[in-house]
Amino acid sequence: MKIFDGNVQVGEYERNYPSFGKTTFEPFPIGDSWYALYSQDYTATRIMSLPDCKDIGGEEPASHGFCPVELYVPIYKKVTWKIRETGEEKEDWRFEELLEKDGEPKDSDWHELISVSPWQSLSTGFVAGCVWGDDNTWKVQVFDLSSAAEGVLERSERFGHVELVKNMSLREALRFDRFMPHWELRATLIRRERRDVASGALIDPYDE
Repeated sequence: MKIFDGNVQVGEYERNYPSFGKTTFEPFPIGDSWYALYSQDYTATRIMSLPDCKDIGGEEPASHGFCPVELYVPIYKKVTWKIRETGEEKEDWRFEELLEKDGEPKDSDWHELISVSPWQSLSTGFVAGCVWGDDNTWKVQVFDLSSAAEGVLERSERFGHVELVKNMSLREALRFDRFMPHWELRATLIRRERRDVASGALIDPYDE
């Protein structure tokens, strides 16, 4: 796996599993610095600093660990507006996917753009994968990135046992919204479920 800063190669590493190399490298900012989640060993996720590509911590390889196939850290820009009619200021978080689709925000008839922040990342990251041998579907787990700059990475099943829809990436499966003061940040998650038609009961895939 080769790592580039623009057109300049700044590092590389060899992943010990032939698939999912590109999807298991995920850069993200913390303050003025950049880091990346990456999986050199297919049974572990670790953190490197950028652009020096130095490993600073993370999970240790484990034969029965959670094997990542995709890593995702949502990044956004904080947008501040002024409502022209009232003079009230509003704040919005524009996530990367929306900015790629609609471009940078601009003034409109009803609001005046005040500022757009540099890229910021959530203190929560996501990993799709499975425990070795359970690769019929990809499951979603969550990383606490609040201490990622110190090389600390904590993974959990914060959302419970969640299976992704086949051939759907984490970026497609997750959408985020923030509506202050009503709620800080919420996620809409597209997931896979199997149910009994007659009763509506949820089917445990491990019972079939």
